[in-house]
Amino acid sequence: MLLIVTVLALFAGEAWAQRDGVREDGAYLQSSQAGPNARIEVLGSTWRPLGPVSGDQSRILVYRPEAGSLSGATSVFVNGQYHTSLVPGAYSHVCYAPGDLEVGARQMKAGSQPKDQMDTITALSLRPAQTHYLRVVEQGGRPVLQPVAEAVALEHLQGLRLQVHTVSRVTRAQACSDLVAPALVTMPARQVALAADALFVFGLSDADAMLPEGRQSLDRLIEKLRNEYLQIERVHITGHADPLGSVSVNERLSQQRAVTVREYLVAQGLNAVGITSEGRGASEIVVHHCGSRATAAVIACNQPNRRVTIDVLGLTR
Repeated sequence: MLLIVTVLALFAGEAWAQRDGVREDGAYLQSSQAGPNARIEVLGSTWRPLGPVSGDQSRILVYRPEAGSLSGATSVFVNGQYHTSLVPGAYSHVCYAPGDLEVGARQMKAGSQPKDQMDTITALSLRPAQTHYLRVVEQGGRPVLQPVAEAVALEHLQGLRLQVHTVSRVTRAQACSDLVAPALVTMPARQVALAADALFVFGLSDADAMLPEGRQSLDRLIEKLRNEYLQIERVHITGHADPLGSVSVNERLSQQRAVTVREYLVAQGLNAVGITSEGRGASEIVVHHCGSRATAAVIACNQPNRRVTIDVLGLTR
């Protein structure tokens, strides 16, 4: 009988965090029992991007970053029904019918008495075929499930692991109908190189110096990315200059051009992904035989060195 009670205490929601003799310890729980109940695994597989769900349901994804001042586990409730207990570095998700609902949070420490009330409640309006991301944050010593934009959540979720040690009791939860998961393919980082002379007036780098054909080439790139990628995880923009002129000027010019391209992509709606930029000056030239004097012929010869490269990492359709 003692064995059965122990198993129920560990897997019946919040009870695992209240029982004497149970110690929270990162990826597992250590109890005072011998045998298979001595060590209970808490965390499962590492985060991998999820595909969109079908049009007649929504997904709620809750996660708790590694860093934070809250101690114990954060129990999560959907419309008052227990779903999971998150330890630092964990995430969980559940699919539900679209509509209005409440997601509650309650903080529990090992050895503490059960609480009857939620610490905080977050109201959501679930939209069809959409994942709603909620992050555990601390406000006034209490856990709050804070809605987070997808781009921010995807960055935070890197390295987090699935919470697996408890069973959800949400009676209206649905089996997630992932429409595209079987076809998802993580592509290696892909690089696109654009000639700086086609993007900017020679020697300039700001938005006003961007040429009409340069804007058009970036617009075509954006459309291509949207058509080919189901989810873009990262975009990194690198500016390159030719070796003519001073090192400091070339470094600044390449950096400013990369920033201008980044701002353009964000303005055109790619701000849902992490976009970073840097300038490398003339440290990575591809043509070496042009000469060092800034004549018309040498400037033309160095055209391949004046470029902006864009590295894209994501999931293809």
